[in-house]
Amino acid sequence: MYEVKEPFWQFVDHWQTLVAGLLALAAGVGAVWATIKSANREITAAQEQTKAAQRQTAVAREIERRRIAREGYAFHAMLEAAMGAVIEDVEAARKLPSPGPFPSSGDTYSGQAYAVRQRVKRTGFTELRSAFLHFGGGTLTEKFLQLDKEIAIFGEQFMPSINPTSGLNAGLSEQLDRIAQQAIELRDKAAAGMKLCRDELANELIELEP
Repeated sequence: MYEVKEPFWQFVDHWQTLVAGLLALAAGVGAVWATIKSANREITAAQEQTKAAQRQTAVAREIERRRIAREGYAFHAMLEAAMGAVIEDVEAARKLPSPGPFPSSGDTYSGQAYAVRQRVKRTGFTELRSAFLHFGGGTLTEKFLQLDKEIAIFGEQFMPSINPTSGLNAGLSEQLDRIAQQAIELRDKAAAGMKLCRDELANELIELEP
């Protein structure tokens, strides 16, 4: 009787051990799988966060680029308009009665020369000086300041202490030519700057994958 039961209980014991091992293995596999799934979720979330941050940075960069292009366009448009006004003033000054030849030293000043010298204005130059700090660049700013000084000297050549409406006759034509030439050069550079800004604004905002 004992010999019959012993193998049976050994079988049961071995089966229980096997089942317990299988259950433990299944539990271990389940735990590993859950850990893998959790890690994958974390990796996916981190990747999505990184992609969203990259997109946000790129879009912010594009918005800033377009803002600079808009402000640059406004600056160059103002410069072009101001130079156009100077060119028109020069043309109007040339149409005014000009002083004739004055051989004597006492005739170096005249009312006609005064009218010509006061005709050329620096319209918008005050605003442009401030704008040049942000958008002008070295060479463009230098040329603008040269023109600013040229017009200032041109208009200040009169005799306020003796006759406030008597301007210097000498150098009128040459000075007007220099002023016009500098204004035309700056106007052309302003037009080129406006085109660059228009081209930049014509580009659509970048489209990134969501």
